[in-house]
Formats: sequence, structure tokens, C-alpha cells
Amino acid sequence: MKKISLLLALAAMCFADLALAASAVVTSLTGTVQVRTGAAAPRALRVGDEVAQGDTLSTGGSSSVVLKFDDGQVAALTSNSRMQISAYTYDPPKRTGNILLSLAVGGMRAITGLIGHSQPNNVKFRAATATIGIRGSDGMIITDGTNVTVMVTQGAFTFTFAGETIVIPAGRGAFGADNKVTQGTAQQVFNQLPPAFQNAIGGLTGLTTQINQAAASNNKNGNNNNNNNNPDNNPPPPPPPPPTPGPNNPGNSTGGGSASGK
Repeated sequence: MKKISLLLALAAMCFADLALAASAVVTSLTGTVQVRTGAAAPRALRVGDEVAQGDTLSTGGSSSVVLKFDDGQVAALTSNSRMQISAYTYDPPKRTGNILLSLAVGGMRAITGLIGHSQPNNVKFRAATATIGIRGSDGMIITDGTNVTVMVTQGAFTFTFAGETIVIPAGRGAFGADNKVTQGTAQQVFNQLPPAFQNAIGGLTGLTTQINQAAASNNKNGNNNNNNNNPDNNPPPPPPPPPTPGPNNPGNSTGGGSASGK
């Protein structure tokens, strides 16, 4: 009997570990996208593939990828981006978990899911030396590995850069560079950004349809993010379009730009 009880206990522990070993599914992909797991060689990703905690995703030129996590979190990467899933756990029955996505370079749009709505303090993003927290949010993060900009479409982000922490509400943005943070409306901040950052924002804007489709679909744990009885679960609005091409915006930002200034 003791042996049977021990086996049952071990089986229960294994089941619990599996429940928390959550992952994300590739819902949309263009161009060349690779994933590296630990020290293994990078492998090409395809639509329908899964990625998990510890994986690092990289997009090539003119490439993009949209991920749907188990709790409904959506993350989209534009071209020439590299992001690691530093932490991701999710317990579906309790709807609790932990998320940390680290953007080394490039552009990412992030839309929070059930974890972000129930436990916003458990969702964090890193970009270069900046740390971004959320308050049930939808926004874009761009970095060249040193400088960072954040644009918020819905909800709010907290932005910590060079020892300063600010709250960025919807419709506004911030640019961290030279150990200082510049704030303003999304339009004002956009106009001050380097062309590579503007191109990355254009690339993410061009993924609006794919992002909305991912946000509206059922995830594999049965959570319906398109439940019309819950306004928090409706597809997110698109981010504001990039301004009309001008001296600071060469007008070629719609095809998945690069945030790399190197």
C-alpha cells in the first residue's frame, strides 16, 4: 500500500508540473523565424509550433511572428528581433502564473491575457536596461539594445529606465536614451525616434490583422478571448498608424522594419 501511495503521489506531482509547463503557439509567421532551446542549435519555426520558457526567438529581415500563450497573452515580433521567454508558467484552473519576456533587440507588441488581468504584477518585460510592467495593457516596445521606446495603445505601462520610473497611459509613449526619459503623446514621441525605431513601429502596425486574429481565437486550454460578454476579452484595437512620411519617416515602415541601429 505504501508503494502504491508513493507512486500516486509521484504521479500527482508530475501532473502538476505538466500543468505549469505552459507554452505558446505560433499563430502567424512570415519570412525566417528561428528558435533556440538552451545550447541546442537554432531550428526554424512554423505556424502551429510551440515554444516554451527558456526559448529564444529570432526573426530575420522582412520576417515576423505572432505568438499566443496559454493564458491568452499575445506577443508579436517584427523583423530583426530577438526575444527570450525568460519565464512563463500558467495554472489554468487557478488562472494564475508568471510572465517575463526579454526583448534583446527589435520590436515587440504585447497584449496581456488572463495572467495580466488577474495578476498584473506577475507580468514583466525587459528591453535592454529597461523594465516594463503592465496594468492590463496593450502596447509596443522597441529597442536597439541600448535605447528603448514604449508606445501604449490600451491600459498602461510602467517604464523604468536609468533609475527613473514613470507610468505611461494609453495614447502616450516614452523614449529612453542617454540616461534620460522623454515623454509625450504617441505622435510626439514617434516624431523624435530614429528612423529604425519608426520602421519597427510600422512593421508592428502592419501585423494588426494577425495580432487581432490571435487575440480573438480560443487558446488550447479552452479560454475564449473573444467572449463578447466580457469586454476585456474582445480583440484589441489596432495601434495608431505611423504618421505621414516626412523627413524623419522615410515611408518604408509598413513591411516589418528593424529596430536595430547597429
